[in-house]
Amino acid sequence: MGKLKNILNKYLIFIFLSVIVFIYSCNKDKKEAELSIIYKYLDKNNIIADTLSSGMFFSSSGFSTLETLDSDLPQKGDTIKTIHKAYVLTEKSELKLFEETTIEEPGIYVYEEDPVLPGWEIAIGMLKKDESALIVIPSKLAYKGDRVGIIPPYSPLVFKIRILDIVHPN
Repeated sequence: MGKLKNILNKYLIFIFLSVIVFIYSCNKDKKEAELSIIYKYLDKNNIIADTLSSGMFFSSSGFSTLETLDSDLPQKGDTIKTIHKAYVLTEKSELKLFEETTIEEPGIYVYEEDPVLPGWEIAIGMLKKDESALIVIPSKLAYKGDRVGIIPPYSPLVFKIRILDIVHPN
């Protein structure tokens, strides 16, 4: 009976390790496929973007009508007003709009306090008032493996964003 139990334990360990290797390889394949979709989109649209250490892709317009300093970047507790278009990047490297704000109805949230996507928070922290950017957020900094509305699991997101205002609390 002891030998049988020992064999079963080894068999269970083998199955457990096999499942872990399988899951890891599936996740690796999804990450590689996602990167391929992102690179294809950037190349197809002639977008030059910096790759951030977080894995995001960031392309600032470099245009601002205001004289701003680095101290003009958002600080925790600032109210941020934006206009943006938010897209899911499809498997064919095409954009599918899922959210849009306007000057009449801007997006408003409190920096580093309201719950938003980690990738969104990183990008906002890099922009000053009146700056625009295109950001590509990989799924690990967005919804990961969750389906949210029309956004499939493991989908990168693309945001075209402009900071309208940064309001500091009194």
